[in-house]
Amino acid sequence: MTLRGASLVLVIAFAASCGGTGGRAASAPSTSTPASPSATPLIDVNDMMGAFPPATFFVVTKDGVKAVALLNHATRYTIPVSTADAQVAAAGPAGRVYILDEVSAGARVRWFDLDSGTERASTVIAGTSFVRTGNGHGGLAIDDAAGTVYALLKDSSGRRVDELDWFTLKPSRTMLRSQCGERVAVASGRVAMACFIDKDGAIFIADGTTEFHVTTGLALIAMAMLGDGTLMAGDGEGRLIRLAPHSTELERVSTLKDYGKGLIRDGIAVNAGCCFYFGITDATANDVQIRSIAGGTMLIAFPSISPPTGGLLVQAPFAYFVINGRARHVDINQGFGEVMADVGESAVPGAVANR
Repeated sequence: MTLRGASLVLVIAFAASCGGTGGRAASAPSTSTPASPSATPLIDVNDMMGAFPPATFFVVTKDGVKAVALLNHATRYTIPVSTADAQVAAAGPAGRVYILDEVSAGARVRWFDLDSGTERASTVIAGTSFVRTGNGHGGLAIDDAAGTVYALLKDSSGRRVDELDWFTLKPSRTMLRSQCGERVAVASGRVAMACFIDKDGAIFIADGTTEFHVTTGLALIAMAMLGDGTLMAGDGEGRLIRLAPHSTELERVSTLKDYGKGLIRDGIAVNAGCCFYFGITDATANDVQIRSIAGGTMLIAFPSISPPTGGLLVQAPFAYFVINGRARHVDINQGFGEVMADVGESAVPGAVANR
């Protein structure tokens, strides 16, 4: 076989292996007519082939939720949404991606096969709307261990968090009611709803059978939770608080402000069960940089003239974000980065999955 013929066989085989075609007042969950994701484009096997494990970066754009592949930077499919600011959460090991948007009857939650973009189930939560976060994440969260999905919603009485079964999307309960609530995070049975518009930075917690709230004294702009339930939140000056698993007492931790760094909005991300990463801006940075400071705190420094839009996400070995309409990633160990795709000026990060 000639070298040219062998190359053609390789391209065909690779394309074949990688192609894909993924409150109580609620309507009954249903299996819906599959969404029509866009066709998979031709694959460039020369880009990062075999160098890293697969991953998919979900980006919310005016055209829908785009699934951008790490290994070849191709858009695998685009899922249509009813609103440009839809919320996304991914359960990579389970092979699912969840999307929260809105239709005339209320907030809508759907899940899709992650590999193909095919819709598997849908439910509408009557009399509610979803909370706009200004990006594609923070209003929808998954507790993999419990098999539950949590949606941050609004109704006539204020904000609330609804729990749904992650397979059937059948609603089980409504919880954490408040007049404010701009982000939700969950892990290991702990559910947290944070108030960003409240200058005192209240956080409402459901910890198993106990519900309580804490006052941070900070004008919060970011919150995230480790897999064990450890919660971290911070303000724009880089002051941070931590809430340990099963604890009701806040801890003040070494702050980014102590190093002269500011925290970007939605700039706290979780690297699986390992650790937190903090996005900052730095006037001295020429490009995105990875830094470690006292105590092993990990920073992702962005140039002040080109900060990311909509915060950041981490799925080892990369951090993912959008700058000037381009989906990008940076290696959290070695610091090199790449542009993955031009996704449009309105684009914001939604989720990242490990497949």
